[in-house]
Amino acid sequence: MLKLTKLSLASVEDLFRYKKSGFKLDPFPGYTEDQWGIKAHNRPWIEDAGKFSANQRIIEVGGAYSLLPQHLQSKYSLESWIGDDFGAEDGGDMWSRWGNPHELPKQYPDIKYVFQPFGCFSDSYPNNYFDRIFSVSTLEHIPIDKRLNVIKDMNRCLNDGGMQLHSIDISIPSIKRCLINTFSDKVRVFSKLSEKLSSEICQWVRLFEESGIQLQCSIPSALSLLDRAVLVESPDVVYRFYPPNDSPKSYEPAASLLVIIENTK
Repeated sequence: MLKLTKLSLASVEDLFRYKKSGFKLDPFPGYTEDQWGIKAHNRPWIEDAGKFSANQRIIEVGGAYSLLPQHLQSKYSLESWIGDDFGAEDGGDMWSRWGNPHELPKQYPDIKYVFQPFGCFSDSYPNNYFDRIFSVSTLEHIPIDKRLNVIKDMNRCLNDGGMQLHSIDISIPSIKRCLINTFSDKVRVFSKLSEKLSSEICQWVRLFEESGIQLQCSIPSALSLLDRAVLVESPDVVYRFYPPNDSPKSYEPAASLLVIIENTK
């Protein structure tokens, strides 16, 4: 039985704790040794919350050039996968500046790469196979009309006793909008109007429930997004690492929703 057992927002305190712990990955596109911000929190959070152990089968969904699966494989003796089509549906232009992704299997032979998206229910991703399925700032980039199938596909591939861990970027609205979201979330009327007025947090919860996952935890209030203890992507990270790198661009602060799903009896 799939259960959504924890929903929380990434915190500044935990980011500081992870930085102090010395968590480190080799530099790769979108990540450098001195990086701060959401992803600098979320990758060590995956390891911290994932309860990894030897011989597990794990996959990062939308991992692209991520070295987190390699880090976990080396540290815990795991079978590590990355599942990502590298933007094939959009022509793959976003990834071309970082080289040919199909050369990655030769560069990292211990990682199994599957160049297909989740949501197609492909045999490339076996039923009930993975002990850990995780993503970092990925699910929010999936077109809205495809998100439910992606979640259902990940559910299909999760092994008994397995866990899903996802960090999802959540925009931080105005105070007025947060108040409206909070009221709508409390009403929880499943109507078109309620869906439009509900918070992004509740919209994700509804998707998870629609996919067959039972909610067994509290839902963070939309107002909690305004708490200064909540980690927000900093302007310098957006300037330096969001395409086009080191260039002016619009800045919309975002928090990170942390999701843990467990497949229990």
